[in-house]
Amino acid sequence: MKSREKGNTKDDKVYLYGKHALREALLAKPESVQKVYLDENAQSDTELVGLLKKHGVNTAAMKQENKSSVSGDAVHQGVIAVINTEKLYTSFEDVLKLFDSEKNPCFVLLDELHDPHNVGAIIRSAAAFGASAILMPEHNQSPITGTVIKTSAGMVFRIPIVKIGNVNQTVRLLKEKRMWSYGLVMDGDTTLKNAEFDTPTLIIVGNESTGIREKTLELCDIKLTIPMDPKCESLNASVAASVVLYEWSRGK
Repeated sequence: MKSREKGNTKDDKVYLYGKHALREALLAKPESVQKVYLDENAQSDTELVGLLKKHGVNTAAMKQENKSSVSGDAVHQGVIAVINTEKLYTSFEDVLKLFDSEKNPCFVLLDELHDPHNVGAIIRSAAAFGASAILMPEHNQSPITGTVIKTSAGMVFRIPIVKIGNVNQTVRLLKEKRMWSYGLVMDGDTTLKNAEFDTPTLIIVGNESTGIREKTLELCDIKLTIPMDPKCESLNASVAASVVLYEWSRGK
């Protein structure tokens, strides 16, 4: 899935900026790095150049035309990489092969989130708190873009990300594997402080505006609510996901 996100792509390519982000990609998902442009200072970074040579990544001297792909708020540090986002996805079958109910894994399912900042932040939190995988529908969902990569602080290279077809079929399949599904909602039947998370867990995060779709919500074992001060109406989708992931991680 190629992104057309303004400021991060050009000719349907996703660009990665900066030495730290590139190192993360080369250490965890080197096959995703198609080409790297380096300025004179970056060419003298022996560690980075060594990693590029080790993985056989094609490099070229950075020119002004390469710098034009950089969005206004990006700091490239003399490094611009072209990323093949298709190489960042793990197959659902491969993730299921590693499924071990004894270890009470946690999957996070994004139900048609549109804001790449939310997607990146959730990926970062999922990696930070030990979730096993991110599940993303192929349609009506923000894919991996430059903004997602940046917001995730490189964690898109560290946690399995799975493209799924039908969300409801996926939820049913995971329920058959005794994975307990928690749908994040404003007014649910269970508050976060009462959630036990003592079985394999599927956390479902809905669209920023409309939430979890009705048919998907009907499949949830628990409709989970985060108690808040009445002065605050709601939490951002990525913040809510982070709070729940932290609470889940406490019971690991």
